[in-house]
Amino acid sequence: MPEFDGVIFSDLHLSEDKPRLNALFEAFVQRVEGTPEVACLGDLAEYWIGRKHLQSEQGRHVFELMARLAKPARRAIWVSGNRDHMFKGTARKAGYQTYRNRYVGEFCGTPCDLEHGDLFCTNDRVYQRFRLWFRNTPWGLLGELFSAERAHRLCQYMRSKSQGEFARKDPEHFGIQPEPVKRLVSRGARVIVCGHVHTPFSRDYAADGSTGRLYVTSDWREDGAVVCVVKGGEFKLMRFDGRDFHEFDAPEKQGIYSLELAGKADS
Repeated sequence: MPEFDGVIFSDLHLSEDKPRLNALFEAFVQRVEGTPEVACLGDLAEYWIGRKHLQSEQGRHVFELMARLAKPARRAIWVSGNRDHMFKGTARKAGYQTYRNRYVGEFCGTPCDLEHGDLFCTNDRVYQRFRLWFRNTPWGLLGELFSAERAHRLCQYMRSKSQGEFARKDPEHFGIQPEPVKRLVSRGARVIVCGHVHTPFSRDYAADGSTGRLYVTSDWREDGAVVCVVKGGEFKLMRFDGRDFHEFDAPEKQGIYSLELAGKADS
């Protein structure tokens, strides 16, 4: 019997120069393989150049791990992140239903909204302008014109210009804002799950007589990650340390987060 009915994760930022994160993801796949419903909400990799990424050993390894999750699942969902929206075609090959911005529908029998989370960060106007430009640039066509080596260099340069880390130093202002979350609740979302901001928290939002709960997963670090799991219709955040899942006392407010402190709390 699978341990959970569903698992939702995001923000792994895998790359060939992060072997401990790759090992953590391998351990996660081994632990949850066979889960009936799985969803990855983007930023699986530090960047993704498209189909040519599969020419590298790292790219093939990531693809194989994702396929291991999707193959036995009743349903596997992929929602693009801000770093790896070009993984979408690869995700389809691995067995995922793919979505550009968000998945809206049932997950483990509950009406849900699953998305990366960057669209909730409406105060971060610099990032939102960059996102609009970046998502509408034909990187797939450019990737076909470039060699894989040159495409990797271009993506690495683009990542060096990212402003995300600066924004995360002030998560209350630049992070998830209540208004876009409430709009989803008013449209019927009972559970909303996202990542992006790297600061796990969970709280209820009310709008137009309806209530919905937001669950925010963490980024993945060498000492573990906070993911969302579903069992018997109950959604909750849990911390995976590379071996076991632990209860996670999720704060109701986003803020600077340390997995090391979380580990001490449940040890």
